[in-house]
Amino acid sequence: MPPIYIHCPFCKTDQSIKNKKCKKCGRLFPKQKIYRVRVEHNGRVVTKTCPTLELARQIEAKIKAELVAGEYYDRRKRIPTLNEVWGKYLAWLKENKKGWKADLNRYTNHLQPRFGKKQLDKISPFDIERMMIELKKSTNARGKPYTPQTIKHIVALLRRIINKAIKWGLYDGDNPVSKVTLPKPNNELVEYLEPDQIKALWEVCENYHDKQAGNLVLFALVTGLRRGELFKLEWSDIDFDNGWLHIRNPKGGKDQILPLNQTALNILRNHPRVEDSPYVFPGKDGKMRTDFKTSWKRIKKLAGLPENFRFHGLRHVYATLLASSGQVNPYTLQKLLTHKDFKTTQRYSHLLEQSFKESAKVMDSIKGDNMVSVNFGVRKA
Repeated sequence: MPPIYIHCPFCKTDQSIKNKKCKKCGRLFPKQKIYRVRVEHNGRVVTKTCPTLELARQIEAKIKAELVAGEYYDRRKRIPTLNEVWGKYLAWLKENKKGWKADLNRYTNHLQPRFGKKQLDKISPFDIERMMIELKKSTNARGKPYTPQTIKHIVALLRRIINKAIKWGLYDGDNPVSKVTLPKPNNELVEYLEPDQIKALWEVCENYHDKQAGNLVLFALVTGLRRGELFKLEWSDIDFDNGWLHIRNPKGGKDQILPLNQTALNILRNHPRVEDSPYVFPGKDGKMRTDFKTSWKRIKKLAGLPENFRFHGLRHVYATLLASSGQVNPYTLQKLLTHKDFKTTQRYSHLLEQSFKESAKVMDSIKGDNMVSVNFGVRKA
């Protein structure tokens, strides 16, 4: 009997790889075929399915070699622990994901203590549900309850680790996370400042003793840049002549080129440069800034802003002002905010809708005395 077959997805039978259609049900095989490898050795049968003939031949050769060496069934019995898979996954993570440190913290603090020494087939949906309940009832290092978003990130990391183990051939069981309902966080928080609060913040920043800190806040307010993007911003990224800003390696992944408004350009033109530092808003010794908590807390207090108003809230203020201006469409807003997914931009949809509605009122004057004369470019017959 041949070791490799085409598996018919319609009648579930195995057919010769030479056939173009199933001999049993008569249907043509789909373009994306399923190949089944069947290897017999000492009365024992090993089967495996795969999507290509080339891969099927590789699997056949590997299974045969392991069966002859007596290693196949020993290897099959050995299911790795989560810690063992994590070691491989972390190496991959560092090469492929910018936010790998956040995943490292999630694994070290939450997944490793609970599941690290467990083999993957010993991690059950019940164990995962119990972890989520425990997290809901506990607090983080700052004494605050874990948010649904944080819990979701932790469980999603576990799902990705096990999925990689399956993809890499380290484990051929089911992923228990697929049987768990993840928390549904409400990420629709939009922070806003009233006009008098924006004015107070502006005055404080303009007169703040630390020009680097004061201008960083003002620049964030008029550009909507994320904190990390501001920290990494270099003078070489600014095109003063044409009014463009180059954002390198942003959260969305690809580099972005954004227009700079005149206010932002004026802030930069009057901004003090730190000698021998490439950064626009450098930290200690001209190196890249890594923190802004202390300065932000002082500036907030001087401006009389709510204590819980976050630095990221400046980005929401920027987006809200744009969305409610009546001059920015959803696509432009998404580009200016460098949102990878339009769903993130949709949190401002109610403001965009209102601005559209206000714009439509222009036609209310069509029969009045104040009607604006418009040339529609109609050609003469």
